[in-house]
Formats: sequence, C-alpha cells, structure tokens
Amino acid sequence: MKRLLHAVLITFIIFILAGCNAESSPIDSTYSTPSISSGKMVSVYYIKSGLLTPATYSVDTNVDNYITQVSTAIDLLFSKTVPEGFENELANIKLNSLEISGDTVSIDVSGEFLAGGKTDTAKKQIIYTLTECDNIFHVNITVDGKPYATMLERPQFINLLNPDEYEKDKGNPDEVSKYLTIYYTDENKKYLIPVTIKSDKAKAEDKAKSALQYLSEGAGDIENLQIFPKKIEIKNLRVADGMAEVDLDLNYLLEFINEAQYAEIAIEAVSRTLTSIDGIDKVQFLINGKTMDYVTSNVSIKTPIKPERWYNLVK
Repeated sequence: MKRLLHAVLITFIIFILAGCNAESSPIDSTYSTPSISSGKMVSVYYIKSGLLTPATYSVDTNVDNYITQVSTAIDLLFSKTVPEGFENELANIKLNSLEISGDTVSIDVSGEFLAGGKTDTAKKQIIYTLTECDNIFHVNITVDGKPYATMLERPQFINLLNPDEYEKDKGNPDEVSKYLTIYYTDENKKYLIPVTIKSDKAKAEDKAKSALQYLSEGAGDIENLQIFPKKIEIKNLRVADGMAEVDLDLNYLLEFINEAQYAEIAIEAVSRTLTSIDGIDKVQFLINGKTMDYVTSNVSIKTPIKPERWYNLVK
C-alpha cells in the first residue's frame, strides 16, 4: 500500500502557508473537533468500510442524564435511518425492551438478531454504542426473552487487525501495551475509522513513531481506507510531559496544493492517533521547528491539540 502519513500531514500544511499570508488577525486557540454542547451529543456505532465506526449525532433534547442518553442512542441504533455511507446490522431488528439498572443495560431483541451471519457484528454495535454512554459498563442481551449473553463489557480495542493474535496476548500486559489504535480516514476523507494494530514498540515515543508509520503505510489488507499519494518528511518527533511534538518539513509543499481541502480531518487523524497512546494527551505541530497559526480559517495549530470526546459528527 502506498504511504499515507506524510501526505496526510501535507494536506493541512498548505493551509498554514496560506494562513501565514492572510491579512486577517490570527486567533490563538487550540484546535479540537467542532465545539458542541456535550449535553446534546450521542455516539452510535455503525459499519463503514466493513469496520465498526462511531457516528456522533447532535440531538435537540438534552441528554445530560445518562438514562436519556442511553434511550436516545438506542432509538437511533434501532431506527431505519442510517447516515449516508454507513451500514447498520440492526436496522431490521426490533427492540422489544430496554431496562437500565445502575451501570448495566439489558435489552431484548427480536429473533432476526440471530439470522444472516451478522450476529457478532450486531452485538458489537450494541456494546460499543451503550458503553459510549456515561456510567454504562455492562450489557445484557436476550433474544425474544431467551438469554443470549450477559455482563458484556466494552472490548479494550476496536477493529483489531489480528484478533487471533490478541487472544494469545490479552493475558500478558507487556504484549497488550504494544497495541495501537490508528485513525484512518474513509475513502471520501469525511470520517475517521479506528483500526487497532500490534506494534513491536512499548514506550510512548517509540509507539508514536510506529503509529505515524502505520498511518503512512496503511493497515495490512484492509481496503477502502484513504491512502494519499504523496509524502513529506517528518524532521523530528519527540514525547515529553504528556505531549507529542511533531516537526514537519516544508519541502515540496506546492505539489500538494490540490489536497488542501482535507486539512482538518488530516489534523484530527494524526492528533487522535497519537493521543490514543498512553502517556500522550496532546499534540503540538511545528513547521521547520517553529509554531504556526492558521491551518484553515477556523483551525489553529499554534497551541497543542487535545481532541475532544466527540468525532464523526453527522447531520
């Protein structure tokens, strides 16, 4: 697969150059996903490019109460409406009942849940959606009143590239520490799709370098994840005091002017990938060793980036 990282990073540097020449006053702000009231957000897990992918909805009703948050997310998950480009294995399955008790949600679904060979995927959609809600840690599923699975918990990693290897590793903390979650973009460069890969690195700085390499080269044989055709050199990457500092080279930028429109999701892909590593909470981008202001008219990389909880916002 062609290299991705360097070209992903290229996409937003073009905007930096444009921003440096702009006449508007710079804004000193930390980039994050769009600022939205967290009390009106719910994430629902669908399938995109064959992989579990969250879609975040901005809803009209306040969901500060976790019970309302759960019911809103489940109503969306079991509805016939699916965001464009996503698939839902639960779209034709009926939700018979929903019960919330403490940190546990119990749901009963119709028998179609067991048909079609997609049961495991549908189960994961339910688990990830419910445990994305505040205070929910366990899920019980029954099918037409008959027990199916109890006390299900959110898996530690999503979209494992090699689940069989993880089954062997999961009892060994040293091996588990080598797993990385890489945030690729979909083929239309609109949404981020998390993929978990095992690296041979364990320390935060080494894992960060390894993560950027995977972001550059792609994820094995997984298809439909966006690969950019060009590259740019990373001059330096270091991790200290919870921050990853990525220093980029400006050489050959003019070749990538047509990729500039993808700047924001490129920033989010890199920053969310790096901050998924233990020991890294934020990312500072440098250009030839210096901080810059604008990436786009509403995105600044002057200060460190700390991604917010919500991403993949859909209308």
